[in-house]
Amino acid sequence: MKISSIVNYYGKMYTPYQGDLVNHLPMGQLAVYKLTGDLDKTRYYSKFYNQNKNINKVRETFKKVNTLEETLGKRNLYESALNILEKEMTHDNVEYYIKKILNEYPLGMSSGLFHVLIRLAYAYEGYQIDSGYLPELSRAVAYYITAYRKASKFNRKIKYENIIKEAENLFNNKNIKKVLSQKDSLGLKMKALYEHEEYMEKGFIIEGSIDKKLKGVLNLSLNSYLNSESIVALHCITGTHALIVLREFQKNFSSNIDILTTCIVSHLISSEIGDYKLHPSNSKDLKWEELQIGLENEEDVHAVKLAYTAQELNNIFPDKRHILSAGKRLNKS
Repeated sequence: MKISSIVNYYGKMYTPYQGDLVNHLPMGQLAVYKLTGDLDKTRYYSKFYNQNKNINKVRETFKKVNTLEETLGKRNLYESALNILEKEMTHDNVEYYIKKILNEYPLGMSSGLFHVLIRLAYAYEGYQIDSGYLPELSRAVAYYITAYRKASKFNRKIKYENIIKEAENLFNNKNIKKVLSQKDSLGLKMKALYEHEEYMEKGFIIEGSIDKKLKGVLNLSLNSYLNSESIVALHCITGTHALIVLREFQKNFSSNIDILTTCIVSHLISSEIGDYKLHPSNSKDLKWEELQIGLENEEDVHAVKLAYTAQELNNIFPDKRHILSAGKRLNKS
């Protein structure tokens, strides 16, 4: 049996949703497999997750559409989009569809708390090791399209080393706090921020090289997570990893990092996460071997995903905060 067989068995039955939440199963499956290389553990994890989560089932009857564009931002048309992709996506044109959504709809990368981007990245990573992952790529593209929520992009450039100070200034701005106090949900708060002139003027992106931009936004996200243990900050980290995984498909990767930065800053501020300086208590030493032991029987999907992300990001940008973030979630679960 291959990893794709396990992923596709569940994927063909279930949508990307759990009520108003997200179905993390396909992402958890790949993370478990990548961390352990063990199909038996992946099967066990899949069964456990499925039994303990109420995942929405794929509908057998649905509206037929002619183009993917008709389904943009319409969650209820997931099956409609998937129907097109299952017929049209092949091994020969899979890159076309990944490029299409990333380059035509980059402002949707943070939809569903970055899960559209994360699921697509995991599907592509699975496809690289197992061509049987093609159906999961179709599902990931259908999810990205139908869950689309348009974000925005800041224009003001700042130096890499000033990101913490600039984020604190933005978080503590009285006018911005007033806007947020008038909205209830995370989605409404973010929408209000993107429509607020002062917020968009004082928001920032990082100038310089791609590496500086990525290190800067990871600096903000890692500190925010280590200080708050917030699930929002956690997904800012895994979302950054996802964007990196899909780099080769993006025409303007640097510009997309700017969008990612805008989305991450907006998610953190909308969630009232404003503690951006690393506390001494969050800078202890932890070894990867210790982390691996903790993962042996881990069932929390976010702990598994973050551990996988931490290992991958540490290979690119070595930083002890990666393993510390994974350890935080393991201890919490």
